[in-house]
Amino acid sequence: MRTFFLIAAFRLLSLGVTSASSCKCTPSDSCYPTQDEWSSFSQNLSQPLITNQRPLGASCYQNSTDYDSTACSVATANQYSEDFRAASSNALIWVNFEALITNDSIQACPVTPESGGTCNQGRVPVYSVNATTVEDIQNTIEFAQQYNLRLVVKNTGHELGGRAFGSEALELYVHYFQGIDFVDTFVPEGCSSSDCSWTAITVEAGAQWGDAYTTAQQNNRSIAGGFVPYGSVGAGAGWSLGGGHSPLSPFYGLGVDNVLQYTVVLPNASYVTVNAVQNTDLFWAMRGGGGPSFGVTTSVTYKTHPNLPITGAFYEASVNSTDAYLELLELWVSYHNRVADAGWAGSWPFVADTGLYLTLITLGAPPNQTANETLQGFFDESAEIPGVNVTLGLTVQYPDFYEWYYDNLVDSSMGYGLNYTAGLLAGVNIVGSSWLVPRDVFDSNGTALATALANLTSASPLYVLVGGGAVAEVDPDSAAVTPAFRRTISDIETFLTFETDNTTTAATFQQQMTEVHDQYAPLRELAPAPYGGQYYNEPDLLETDWQIAFWGSHYDRLLAIKQEIDPNDLLLVRKGVNSEGWDDELLCKED
Repeated sequence: MRTFFLIAAFRLLSLGVTSASSCKCTPSDSCYPTQDEWSSFSQNLSQPLITNQRPLGASCYQNSTDYDSTACSVATANQYSEDFRAASSNALIWVNFEALITNDSIQACPVTPESGGTCNQGRVPVYSVNATTVEDIQNTIEFAQQYNLRLVVKNTGHELGGRAFGSEALELYVHYFQGIDFVDTFVPEGCSSSDCSWTAITVEAGAQWGDAYTTAQQNNRSIAGGFVPYGSVGAGAGWSLGGGHSPLSPFYGLGVDNVLQYTVVLPNASYVTVNAVQNTDLFWAMRGGGGPSFGVTTSVTYKTHPNLPITGAFYEASVNSTDAYLELLELWVSYHNRVADAGWAGSWPFVADTGLYLTLITLGAPPNQTANETLQGFFDESAEIPGVNVTLGLTVQYPDFYEWYYDNLVDSSMGYGLNYTAGLLAGVNIVGSSWLVPRDVFDSNGTALATALANLTSASPLYVLVGGGAVAEVDPDSAAVTPAFRRTISDIETFLTFETDNTTTAATFQQQMTEVHDQYAPLRELAPAPYGGQYYNEPDLLETDWQIAFWGSHYDRLLAIKQEIDPNDLLLVRKGVNSEGWDDELLCKED
């Protein structure tokens, strides 16, 4: 069905919108709203419009009218808190995305207690709508369309492309859409078939996976959800819009394979339901096409699954030489597909010239014989490599997924598992890259792959075994997510975090981004797109062929849907569908 296009055409006529200008309206333009027009807009919102929004660190600058010692103390105490930043409309998890970085300058406002200097606005929007109702979102979209404003959307958790902020943009902040609803019998709207009923959970745009996991556990179910310490990834929008991988994906599929329904406000301000029986083109596009390119998501409904017992496996090995390190990686590469095929999923970070760590899960407690024997084979062979010291190799039985999640992604007191070997810091700068390496490469180019992996030395690793199994069984064209996900078993991802000091320059950021990007060149050569690809939620911002890397053969269809549903380019994001030709801040489009 294509009803959303008809609704879109009618709503745009009612708004009196014409074709998009080559530039968005900014405060220096006569088309920008007056203060009276902003005030009138605010009166239509459930919460007062946030005006003159300043960066989180603004209160700490003594020579500024924003200086406030009490507010500065709060900002300083919480500047590294992921939860605090998620709940702040003027902050992102990683500060480089708050800064406006050009070729030769950085305009930013770091949280520097009692500092002098200048707090620059950077990419922090001056105006922000704290949306708590669907009508707030509709009114904001209408206002942004009417005045041709740059619109950004921030919900919750972390985002690795800086897409939630934008210079001189109007921010739509949907963090407080926090509802979570578990339903024993969920039937997608418009479905009359007898076989379209599921046990499901509906999460609103601002909910995080930690809360969704808790709700599922309370109802004795599990969900194929985000894979991150503290469950701090947003569950209700961006994760699934980018594809969504999970430690349970090999058993139940990607996030997009588990979505039953979206509710979304379109670029024409229409509020629609999107699923497999209505607005089907949009349902295809939203499952992997990236957010918020096609609309502002208000809720997502996911399938849930039986709450089965699982077995966790943990391994740690240190090395005493580069040769031992490379031999250990070669052995792991040779086992990688066998371990996955035997039923294991999880993470396998390694630290350059230091060692390898596994945090894996499989369904069943105890595990099936093949799973146990295959992994034990790797444990035993790795211990025989000269210079490799296996310091941990054990399995732990859990009554359900939630207990494994809590012990390994929330409470690290056990001293082993994901929190012990990897993690991301809030309130610092981050650059990263990722690549989806097809399983064939592990078998046919094992030595070259191990060498490429060994040379990923500049960033913190978080390589995750989230493919194969149920992911590979899904029709690659059933959703917009790149078909490369159906060929891969592991997402090879790394992140480099660093703090800003007085010596940090624009060149510093370029150097760090280039270093990480260049280290991934061998992986791109071993599995060039569209054979391999990149996870949209973990973008390399220096990727030039991003259309093919993110979406492969699906990009042309995505582009056609995007141009039809959003003809005025309201919802644009960095390296998002139809962002070609726009500048980095998506304020002007080149002729």
